[in-house]
Amino acid sequence: MQGSSSCNDKRRKPYSVLVNFGYIVKEEDRTKKLSIYIHGAGEGKKVEALKENPAVSFSCECGVEVDSLGDKADACKWTCYYESVIGFGKVRFLEKSPEKTEGLDSLMLHNGYKIPAGVKKIAYGMMELAKTMVACIDVEEVSGKRHIRNKKKSESL
Repeated sequence: MQGSSSCNDKRRKPYSVLVNFGYIVKEEDRTKKLSIYIHGAGEGKKVEALKENPAVSFSCECGVEVDSLGDKADACKWTCYYESVIGFGKVRFLEKSPEKTEGLDSLMLHNGYKIPAGVKKIAYGMMELAKTMVACIDVEEVSGKRHIRNKKKSESL
């Protein structure tokens, strides 16, 4: 599953890019805190824009399915089923190895990686880890919406 991360670039123009992501929910002071992790090369337009302005918006959707509801000729009968999330936060670039590996682990596991039997943690090469940019979006606000099959109307989460 991919999502998108959006921010303003140095010209203050909106900039949105598709990203693979992972997430971790932790409880701090009886409050759940959502952190979203993204990765990429340590250079380029995405990194420049995020360094210039760490305020971001993110979104993702899953289960997207278009359905004609049995009447392909009537455009007004078509619908789309989906679940979606949108949120806002601030991005931090992770420099220390334990933080970077926690972020990469969440990303790998969210995207289907299975830790082999007998292995306790995911191993990353030192060179690859050093050259990979890992950033954490500290989520400040999040909401969701879905329209799923067998429901009469869409609902906000």
